[in-house]
Amino acid sequence: MAIFDMINGDFPIRAAFIRFVFLSLAFLASVGAAEAQSIVVLVNDDPVTSFDVAQRQRFLALTSGFGDKMRERLKSSDTQEQFKAFMAKERPTSKEEAQELQKKFVEKLQRDVLESSSGGLRKQAIDQLVEERLMLQAAKEQKIVVTDEEVNQILTKMAEGGQKKLSLNEFLAQFSAQGVNPVTLRQRLRAQTAWRQVIRRLYGARVASAVSSVETVSTDDTSAVTVDVRVVSLAMPPKADQQTVAKRLLEAEQLRKRFSSCDKLDEIAKGVQGVSISAVKSSKLADFRGDVKAALQKASAGQMTPPVIAGAAVESHALCGKKQSVVAGKSTEKKADPAPDKQQEEFQLYSKRHLKDVKDNARLDYPKGNG
Repeated sequence: MAIFDMINGDFPIRAAFIRFVFLSLAFLASVGAAEAQSIVVLVNDDPVTSFDVAQRQRFLALTSGFGDKMRERLKSSDTQEQFKAFMAKERPTSKEEAQELQKKFVEKLQRDVLESSSGGLRKQAIDQLVEERLMLQAAKEQKIVVTDEEVNQILTKMAEGGQKKLSLNEFLAQFSAQGVNPVTLRQRLRAQTAWRQVIRRLYGARVASAVSSVETVSTDDTSAVTVDVRVVSLAMPPKADQQTVAKRLLEAEQLRKRFSSCDKLDEIAKGVQGVSISAVKSSKLADFRGDVKAALQKASAGQMTPPVIAGAAVESHALCGKKQSVVAGKSTEKKADPAPDKQQEEFQLYSKRHLKDVKDNARLDYPKGNG
C-alpha cells in the first residue's frame, strides 16, 4: 500500500512535515491539561494551577518565536531522518495507525522544542500570573469590576487595528488556531485594566499635583506640531496568512503595553524576531499618513500607537517627544491640564511602587516542588 512507502523513503516527507507545523500548533492547546488540579502557588489563598502556568507558558513561547523554531526543526534533514527511522521501527499496519504515529512524533518534538526554551518562560509565566491575581484582588478590595463587555471592547479594538478588519470572533479564532486559549489573553487584559483603575483611584490626585501646569496651544493644527518618533516594524512574509498576521499583531500589542520610554525601546524589543526600529526626528505631524497622524495626535510622549498593518509588516510608532510651536496669529494660553507625558511617567511610577508593596505584603505559598 502506498501509505507504507514512507518507510522506504518514497513518501513526500517535506509535505507531511509542513502539515505537522499546524498539527503541532493546534496540539499546544491540549498539552498539560492532565495537570489541571496541581496547584503551583497560592496567592493569598487564590490558586494558580499548573494548567494556568502551562497555558501562559505556551502563550509566551508562541509569541516569542516558537512557531519559527518548530518550522526550523520540522524542515531539518536530521528531523526527517529521525521520522523515517521512527516509522520504520513502528511499522504501522493501517493509514489510521500511521496518522496516530505522525501525531505522536510531532507531539514529542513539540515538547522538546518547548522545553528547550521554557526554563525562563516558566518563571515568567508564574510571575505574570501571581501579579495578575494580586491586581484583581486589589481591584476587588476597591469594588472595581471589569466586565466581559469592557474586555470585549479592548479585544475588538485590537481586531480592528489592522487594514483587514476582523470581527471579535474571527480575531480570537486566529489564536485558537495557533493553540492559544483566548481565555489567557482575556485574563491578562482584565487584570491590567482593573489595575489601571486601582492606581487612578488611589493615586490620581497625587499624579495630578505632581505634574506642573504647562503652556499649550490647540493641537488641531497639525502643521504646528513637531514630533520625534521611532517606527517599530515587525516583518511578515509576502501574502502572510491570517494566523501569521494575528501573531504579529499580538507581538506588537505586547510591545506597546510594555513601552514606557524610547530609552528602553531597544531593550524590550530584543526578544522579538524580525523587528526593526527606525528613528524619525523633528518631523511635522502633518507629514504622516492619515491613520498614523491621528494616532500620534492623540498620543503623549512615552506612549506607542496601536499596531497597524503596513504592507508586509505590522507597524507601531513610539512617540519620544512632541513639541507645539506658536503659529502666527495664535497665542498660547495657560491651562491647568498636566503635561500628558509627565502624567504618564508619574502614573507608571505609582503603579510599580504599589504593585511592589502589594507583592511584599502578599502571602505566597508554593506547594513542595512547584516553586
